[in-house]
Amino acid sequence: MSAESEANADAVAEAVALAAAAARWDDLTVEFLALPGVSLERAFGRMSLMVDGKLFASAGPRGLLIKVSEARVAELLRTGQAGEFRSGAGRVMREWAVATPDSDWSRLTAESLEFVAASS
Repeated sequence: MSAESEANADAVAEAVALAAAAARWDDLTVEFLALPGVSLERAFGRMSLMVDGKLFASAGPRGLLIKVSEARVAELLRTGQAGEFRSGAGRVMREWAVATPDSDWSRLTAESLEFVAASS
């Protein structure tokens, strides 16, 4: 395979992955918008799930961004279910993680909702 063909194949694979993540996000929004206090709003330049005005989940180019306890983030990192989240300045955000594509987004989003709602 030529370098150009490989680059095209990589671009197609990335587009397919992004489309799959977008479809999963759409499913999550339908699931969670049915719950009391949950809304869909723009935060940090993207559509995000909020509970009582506080962000608890957002889809981004690397996966699903969730907010959970620092200890839970460490566990998710250790088990490979999520990667760390860094601010635009490169600082690791201790209570935020980016769920991997193969993790259970619905369960992690529910955990995030519970964590954020409890800290309101």
